[in-house]
Amino acid sequence: MPDLNRLEVVCIETFKVYDFCFQAERRENNCFDLGTVTVPPGSTINCQICEVECEEIDRTPPDAQGRSNITFAITVRANVTIRDPAGTVIFNKTRTFGFTKTVVLCAPEGTQTACTVVNFSCGPCVIVGDQVCCTFDLCIVIQSVAVVKLLVPSYGFCVPRVCEQVAPQPPIVCPPPLFPPQCPDTTFDS
Repeated sequence: MPDLNRLEVVCIETFKVYDFCFQAERRENNCFDLGTVTVPPGSTINCQICEVECEEIDRTPPDAQGRSNITFAITVRANVTIRDPAGTVIFNKTRTFGFTKTVVLCAPEGTQTACTVVNFSCGPCVIVGDQVCCTFDLCIVIQSVAVVKLLVPSYGFCVPRVCEQVAPQPPIVCPPPLFPPQCPDTTFDS
């Protein structure tokens, strides 16, 4: 328990979050040309997202409440591999596709945005004519932030404790847990 007699007010510099939202985005019918490859019945199709980038490309001037329409360019690089029934790779191709996403955020002058794809999955994929077409699911977290100086009450510095073993993560969830839960018996020594 902190000693209330040792309370002081300190000035810290940190990021203030002005607005914070998430969006689940499904992109269907992203297709890869098979070329001359013939896919026999019983083949397996696997797809994997290799990289995702999200970048602000446009922003309207903020209205009287500080809200702006902010457009992001989202680029996905994905790989599709097809194996015949014997397990031999008959197709392996990486392709990049992109799209834009516009959201309304409280983003007054002086704020910057952060756009992160925190979770994603790929599939199912199906053969359509001479193409293999896949569905992609993305969980996008977007925020507007600015560096500010805040006066906060302080009981001293935090002293870390010994780390515990990490437990396995659950399957993909959107939105993901945004903050770790507080342990009921955690104390900070000063």
